[in-house]
Amino acid sequence: MKKTILTTLTLLIFQIGISQEITESDLIGEWTFIELQDENGEKQTKIPLTRFGRDMGIEKVNRDSYIFNDDRTYKSFNPLNTSYGTWFLDIKTNEINLELRIEPKSPYLPSLKKAKIVTKRKDGFYYQKAVKKRIIVFSTDSMTMADREKYVLIYERK
Repeated sequence: MKKTILTTLTLLIFQIGISQEITESDLIGEWTFIELQDENGEKQTKIPLTRFGRDMGIEKVNRDSYIFNDDRTYKSFNPLNTSYGTWFLDIKTNEINLELRIEPKSPYLPSLKKAKIVTKRKDGFYYQKAVKKRIIVFSTDSMTMADREKYVLIYERK
């Protein structure tokens, strides 16, 4: 019974989230990653890692926190990494589009160019094609974003 109620609530939240009207100005500020939850609303610290349909072991959950600036730049960070880029909000889909900035001297740049997933801009940096993060539920002090398949990411405004 509890699982049925949680599933119903999750579906209802997904529907409400899709109909929310969010603007870029709503996102300005720092958003701290709190936890990853499964479809039952339970916190997950380790999840199955699958690539190209193959089981690749277990992933220890480590997601980015974000700072969204009003000039449409962002900083993403976690205990292992810090990145920068540009962002914009697709208001029709409630998706934050994150374009990772790649340094011209990055050792990964040649392979990214070969794969045709980066473009050079006037500022001299390369930017990767946008990664989309769909906002499911939003309030002024918290948001829930879709992760992979049956998981959601919980964020709080700092």
